[in-house]
Amino acid sequence: MNKDRRISLVMALKMAGRILEVVLFAAVVALWLIWGPLGPICYVGGLFNSMFVRVLMLYLSLLMLPAIVLFSVLVVYAPVTWHRQSPHAKRSLILWILAVGGLVGPTVVGFTGLTASSFDLYVRGFAKYVEHRADLGAIQAWLSKQDPKILIDKNGVVMQKDLTGPEQPPAIADLHPKRAAILSDDKGRLNVRLLWGGGFIGHWGIVVGPTDMPTPPSDVSKSGVQHFPLAPGAYIWSSQ
Repeated sequence: MNKDRRISLVMALKMAGRILEVVLFAAVVALWLIWGPLGPICYVGGLFNSMFVRVLMLYLSLLMLPAIVLFSVLVVYAPVTWHRQSPHAKRSLILWILAVGGLVGPTVVGFTGLTASSFDLYVRGFAKYVEHRADLGAIQAWLSKQDPKILIDKNGVVMQKDLTGPEQPPAIADLHPKRAAILSDDKGRLNVRLLWGGGFIGHWGIVVGPTDMPTPPSDVSKSGVQHFPLAPGAYIWSSQ
């Protein structure tokens, strides 16, 4: 009886192990099809605020249409020819579907808005970059010393003032923004807006103002400007 129980226990453990393997494999496949290789690459690129990664994503996006066509062909071809395929050919077919699906899946799912797009993941990484690299307190201290009159032109119109390299304090210059400008919000509070990106790769940056400046609501439209709180008086913005 004890021997039978041990055999049953061993068989149950083996079955549980197989089920766990299937569940883990299914989870990995699902994550691969949702995030693929591009999601992690974009997030890591954001951690370093790498323009190269954004340009690379632009060129890879040109491969999406051929990849979608190839994925559709593979999905139809696999069940039709499955019974005629050798074990090696079946494994190769599965790998091809997973590899191409890792490119197509995240793009399609991200486009529907069900998950974060590659650009959104880049901006999330960029937020971490700013948290570790930007001295927001120093920027706010410098901004508090600026005279609001610098934004008023000779006709009395409130404008924005672009900051050239020599005009940027070290706390801003050390971040190497593509563009920096001082603006005034609807309450008359000065804030500085830093921008990176451009053209087809999207724009992103930070806005820093006094600590009582709130983060404005995001535009939920596909091409709208998104805002993410960073610290009191500072937030991340992005627009694709």
